[in-house]
Amino acid sequence: MYKNSRAWLVKKIKILINLLGWFKLSFESKDKRPPIYETKTSNGLKIHIGPGEVNIQGWVNIDARNFEHVHIVNKKISFDEFSDGSIQEIYLCHILEHLSFDEIEDMLSLIFVKLKSGGVVRVSVPDFDRIVEIYTTNNSNLNQIKHVLMGGQDYEFNFHKAVFNKSSLTSHFENHGFKDISEWDTISDFGKNIGDWSNGEIKTKKGRFKVSLNLKARKT
Repeated sequence: MYKNSRAWLVKKIKILINLLGWFKLSFESKDKRPPIYETKTSNGLKIHIGPGEVNIQGWVNIDARNFEHVHIVNKKISFDEFSDGSIQEIYLCHILEHLSFDEIEDMLSLIFVKLKSGGVVRVSVPDFDRIVEIYTTNNSNLNQIKHVLMGGQDYEFNFHKAVFNKSSLTSHFENHGFKDISEWDTISDFGKNIGDWSNGEIKTKKGRFKVSLNLKARKT
């Protein structure tokens, strides 16, 4: 009984320490403005869905969290503010995996409608094939992949509901009428590292591994 009580107390203390660390980080960051990344992407209306703390120059930011640089705060992306066929580019980095299977279909359908002819959707998601590689290379250590597979789980929206590899994401695009589906690279497409997971890596005992699948597609 004593051991169980002690273990319970230790667990509660650890939780409290983690919470205090989170509050400290939030307080220290509350007045910090995210860097503004100037990029070389095309002209026209450009929408960044779920930018988090990333602020790309010239893009309209839509997020469920109310950061200072977020123009539209909305937990459910509807694009009601934009006419059909009015958007040149839409960017989602590590967003689709947070949606249910049905929500993914609805999102891609809506994106297709809102893009103008020739418009591009650019997506980055955790790559399940790379996650498997990281898992097997690191002696089947689940701790190495649990966050990239299931989300950081440190706030309301940071939970994953879906997984993708190149084949499955390509099929999603094709099923919704997108063409010219290809891989893209952060430096080539944006001109620099923009501070998100599109070229992010995780560090393991077996080395560093990229985790993202980057695909773009065009509405013709």
